[in-house]
Amino acid sequence: MEQSMKSGSYLYLQLYRDTKNTFRIVLFLLLLNDAFAAETDKVKVVSVKEGENVALRTGETEIQRGDKILWMYGDERTLLAEIHMRNKIFETYNTDDGRFSDSLELDKYTGSLVIRNTKSTHSGVYHLKIIKKDATVYKRFQVNINGGGEKAPPKDNGRKSVQIRDIVKTFLSFMFAGLIGLIIITCCFWYTRIH
Repeated sequence: MEQSMKSGSYLYLQLYRDTKNTFRIVLFLLLLNDAFAAETDKVKVVSVKEGENVALRTGETEIQRGDKILWMYGDERTLLAEIHMRNKIFETYNTDDGRFSDSLELDKYTGSLVIRNTKSTHSGVYHLKIIKKDATVYKRFQVNINGGGEKAPPKDNGRKSVQIRDIVKTFLSFMFAGLIGLIIITCCFWYTRIH
């Protein structure tokens, strides 16, 4: 009887150690996956003539109470607009050089950014970051503002380029799924051994 209790205690201790180590591995993979997932969305190209309005859509149908939306411009990611429903922040900002003075507008329902009366200085990359309760979404928009008589650049031909981070993200997703399966199998094995 005493031998069986020692054996059972050992199994519980071993299960605890295995679970603790597995948890660390899962946490590491999740953090690594998040680090590589930051900029995996494709860039959406939007071209308009100078003087027209352009709307950069979040893809959201309605902003939720805990959502935070940030619109940034350029490689330096200058903050252009932010929405934080919980703190009642709903603001647009100008850049240091004044290129967006009174041109920016936020859709209060979807968080989409509207640029009114576009100018050539509004051309560039716009970064969108939507922070939700359970996920963070990143999107990029390349806005091209063309002079009145110029033709818009050709549309994307549909070819997709594969980037290293896309490959790494896919690999990590498969690793994560395999690790979850391994955890389930290990727990089932130890459960049957204990009982």
